[in-house]
Formats: sequence, structure tokens, C-alpha cells
Amino acid sequence: MNPRRSLLNVVSCWMCLCTFWFGTVQPSLSSATCCAAESPSKPNILFILSDDHALEAIGAYDSWLRKFVQTPTLDRLAAEGMRFTNLCCNNSICSPSRAAIITGQYSHKSGGYNLNCSLRENAPSYNRQLHQAGYQTAVIGKWHMKHKPRGMDFYAVTKGQGKYFAPTFHLSDGSQRKHEGYYADVYTDAALDWLKKRDKSKRFCLNLHFKGPHHPYDYPERHENLLKEVLVEEPDSLHEDVAYTSPLLKGKHWGHMFRNRGYFQRHVDDKVPPMWPYENSQASKESAAYQHMIHKYIRCVAAIDENIGRVLAHLDAEGIKDDTLVVYTSDQGYWLGQHGLYDKRLILEESLKMPLIVRYPREIKAGSTCDALCSNVDFAQTILDFAQVDADGRMQGASLRPLLQGTTPADWRKAIWYAYWAAGHPHWGVRTERYKLVRFPGTEKFEFY
Repeated sequence: MNPRRSLLNVVSCWMCLCTFWFGTVQPSLSSATCCAAESPSKPNILFILSDDHALEAIGAYDSWLRKFVQTPTLDRLAAEGMRFTNLCCNNSICSPSRAAIITGQYSHKSGGYNLNCSLRENAPSYNRQLHQAGYQTAVIGKWHMKHKPRGMDFYAVTKGQGKYFAPTFHLSDGSQRKHEGYYADVYTDAALDWLKKRDKSKRFCLNLHFKGPHHPYDYPERHENLLKEVLVEEPDSLHEDVAYTSPLLKGKHWGHMFRNRGYFQRHVDDKVPPMWPYENSQASKESAAYQHMIHKYIRCVAAIDENIGRVLAHLDAEGIKDDTLVVYTSDQGYWLGQHGLYDKRLILEESLKMPLIVRYPREIKAGSTCDALCSNVDFAQTILDFAQVDADGRMQGASLRPLLQGTTPADWRKAIWYAYWAAGHPHWGVRTERYKLVRFPGTEKFEFY
């Protein structure tokens, strides 16, 4: 393909998405606000959201970590449903991505620009719409917004990041309650308690939000020996010279394994677990930092996976597996040593792309895969579509239901929009199936991949 023509195509996509930016048009996707009627009844909805879970750390995604990660529950869920490979967030940081998921809007529309943001009072919400349509709605776990959950029958959420051990719930009745134990076990106990006590004559939407595997990737004692002394394979780009390959984007980010007082310096004095053995060279210290990080991360993910297994077992025991739409995703991706980085925030593939696994036996073919370009602004309309509720017209995404049924609409998007607003390295970008164009506001500088 002619490189100049390719660049022109990307610039054209940029101009189209700038039109969305100013709000003069809505996406014209045919499925954006439909309410399909294929299913004879409305499903229950179980929406499971983790924090910073890279898709590479799920066995079903078949990355270099597939021999090391312990995700039998998520692997089974993928085998029984559909796995998405091109779901992208529009702002790779916790609160703004959660805002996009809830509202179906980009950050500049919802008001969710940065950490601990507050959504606009009248912002759209799939939870509020489900509640108004008669669903029982609940959110349990990490919330990470300044305001309390809206449009919920019940909530038990932590403030800010929450704690890995002995978390405190802020409850919908105005009270607070501290729970001893590891957070994932506590969150899941609360979710199971709610499921058992709910009104079983009504459909439900349960949002279960895990804190992990967000840094510092703390794990329960029962996983202390998982992969102990096992040398985990490194990503090919661990020792990349990002100051050369991407001076404006990767090179200026703080989340390096070693450079710029990175992960190694932050954790070199850790006692549990101790830093991996190293020699006095940058490459050795990068490798040691990677081993320290990835062991903790995999152990943290294992605790999430086993707790999801507890919830799915409850659906089986209650006999509602086939009547429940199960969605598993993360608020964004995460660097697991690629490019010598950890953390997220940038419009790089590893931090941009979110895992997504969806199971609904009545409509979704087991073991299927979708490679279409999708966005986190699509979640709200997808959930409302399955619930047969007309989506708020201000939502900017599109229902994924046709894709989940095995059909890609002819007018499906050809590019996704990205805008990171936080201090330090704000940037905007467009990603097509092949290319990525990144602009740095306040400058005339670009990076093109």
C-alpha cells in the first residue's frame, strides 16, 4: 500500500472523528440504538470489571504468558462465549474509562476526564435506565468516582482506589462497614450475598468491580508460592530504547521498568516478595524488575479468576446460566514489560486494548472470536440492547450485539478515537485497523505508527 495514501486515510479518519468531538453528528452505525428482539426474554446481566488487567494475562488470549498465567475460569468463559481482540478504551486511565463504560460517552461529553472524576448530574447511565425499566441493579467493589453510584437499588463500594486488605464498603443506606480479609474474597462474598437475597421474580444487573490487578498487585497469602522461583518468559521489547523509538510518547512516560526512577527503584527494597536477583547493569535490573512485577501480577490475577469462578458456580447452581449475559472486561490494558514499561495511559496497543469475554448461550456461539474495532463507549448500548431498553440518544457508541451474534454491520466503524487528558503527557489519537496517528495538544508534533 502506498504510504502517502495510508497517511491520508488516517488523516481522513482523524477529521471524521473530530466531527464527533464537536458533537455535530452521532455515529451512524445501524445497531447503535436498536433493541433486537431475537431473544424471547430479557437476560440477567453480570458485568465483571477488573482494573488494569492486560489481555496478555489471560490464557485464552494466547500471549507469551499463556504457559504462566492461572486463569482457568476466564479461559472456560471464553470457550463458552466470544472473545474480542480489538476492544479499545478511549482514555486509558481508571476513572475516565469507567465513566465511558457507564455513560456510553467520550470523556469530553461525560465530564470524566481524570482520576476520581464526577460525571455530570444528567449524564446517561445504563444502570439508571435498567433500574427505570424494572431491573434490580447493584454495584459492588471499586467505584473510583467522586459521587455516589446513581440509579442503583444497592451499592457497596470502596472510596478511591480502595485497599487490597480489609476494605471498607460505603453502602447505599449511608453506612460504612469494614471487612477483614483479601479484597477479592470480600467483594465476591458481598456479590453472592446480594444474589441470594435479591427478588428472584425480577431480572438483575449486577456490576462486580475488582480492584486488582492494579499496582502494587497485592495477592492473598494462599498464592505466595505460585510460580515461586519460576523464570517467566520476557516480552520481546523489554529492553527497547524508547527514547529513540518514541521520544514524545514512550520516552517521556514515567512508568519504566528501570529508567527515570522506575519500577526497580520503587521496589528494590521490598521484603515480600524480594526483588529478583540482579547484576549491576540496566538490562539486568530491567529483567529483575520484570520478574518481580510479573510474579505479583499473575498471583493477583489468579485470585480474581478463582472468585469469578465462585460467582459463575452460583449461576449454575441456581439454574440461571443460560438466562444470564456474562461480561468480563477491564477498564484498560496494561504494559507487562513491553517497551520496558509498566502502567498504562498512552495510546499504545498494550494499554489501549481491553480484554472482553462475553457469554450468553442463547445467542453467542461458544468459542467464537471477534476482531472488529470496538470501544468502551459501546458497553452501555450493548447492555441496554440485550435488556430491550432504548438507549439514551446522547450515547456515542454502538451495540455489540450484532457482532456477538456473528454479524458485522456494513457500516461498522473503521477507526476509534482516543484522548488522554491528565497532566504530564496529554495526547489525542486515532487508531484504524492498521495505523495509528497521535497528536500532542499545544504543539504541532505527531507520532505515526
